[in-house]
Amino acid sequence: MKKILFIACTTLLFACGNTEDPVVEVAETTEEATEEVTITETMHGEEITDDGALTTVEFLDKFDSNGSSELKLTAYATEVCAKKGCWMVLELDNEQTMRVTFKDYGFFVPKDAAGKLVTVKGIAKMDTTDVATLQHYAEDANASQEEIDAITEPEYNYAFEATGVIIKEVNTLEE
Repeated sequence: MKKILFIACTTLLFACGNTEDPVVEVAETTEEATEEVTITETMHGEEITDDGALTTVEFLDKFDSNGSSELKLTAYATEVCAKKGCWMVLELDNEQTMRVTFKDYGFFVPKDAAGKLVTVKGIAKMDTTDVATLQHYAEDANASQEEIDAITEPEYNYAFEATGVIIKEVNTLEE
C-alpha cells in the first residue's frame, strides 16, 4: 500500500510540474552618456539676487495694469538690441512679451542674451510706445527698411525699467 501511495504521489508531482516559461537572463552592456551641467550667472547693473522673483504666470496674475509695480521677474529673453544690448524683450506667455530698458541707460546686456533665462529687478508698468520709438527698436533689431516702414501705429504694452539683471547660461559638457 505504501508503494502504491508513493508512486501515486510521485506521478502527481511530475504531472503538476512548472508551467511557467523559463526566464532567460540576458546581460546587456550599455554605455550611458553622462552630462555635466553648469550654470553661469552674469550680473549687469545693480547687484541683485533672484530670491523672491515672480514667474511669468505669477506676474500676469498679480500685475495691476492700471499702475506700476516694483518687482523681480524671471523669464526668457527672446530678443536683444543687436547694436548695443540697450534693451531686451522677455516672453511672458505665448502671446505676450515685455520690453525691458535699463535705468538711465546706465548699463547694457550682452547682445547674445536672447534665449537665456534672465531675472530682472525694477519697475513694471503698462506703457504706450510711440511710432518713432518702435521704429528705432526695429532698426536696433536689424529689421529691414520695409519692416520699419510698416510700423505706423503706437503700441500699448508691458514695459519694464530694470535697475539690475542676472543672465543665466546653462552649459552642458558630455563625457
